[in-house]
Amino acid sequence: MVANRNTMKIEVVDSEKQIFAGDVEYLVAPGSEGEIGVFPNHVPLICKLKPGVLRLQMPDQADQLIFAISGGFLEVQKNQVIVLADIAQRTTELDEERLIEQKTKALAKVKQTPASATADVAKAQAALELAIAELKAIDYIKKHKNKA
Repeated sequence: MVANRNTMKIEVVDSEKQIFAGDVEYLVAPGSEGEIGVFPNHVPLICKLKPGVLRLQMPDQADQLIFAISGGFLEVQKNQVIVLADIAQRTTELDEERLIEQKTKALAKVKQTPASATADVAKAQAALELAIAELKAIDYIKKHKNKA
């Protein structure tokens, strides 16, 4: 199936499975150097992603599909986009209270882990970054639902 001129194909994949595949009008992703917007017929591109919010504008819908991602890569080729995320979560699966608790625990672990335990520090830092990205996604939804 070929996307029409006003849409492009996108696939969002994390380390375990395909999270989403379909047509979108555009997307906004957390690039390593700042947010990046991709529209149909975008030039070929490979971009490193940082933890944050991935927004997909679905055709003929007012609301966007929102994902929290923990980082990864975005590739644009011939009107097709692939987001290879370390971890990607749909915001409909997020629980704000649980995330605040996870963020607090991860932050405490980062502070308490000795610098010599680099693997433990890296795991704690990754957990903290993911919790922050997921909370940003929830915050984004709250802010934009109040404007509607």
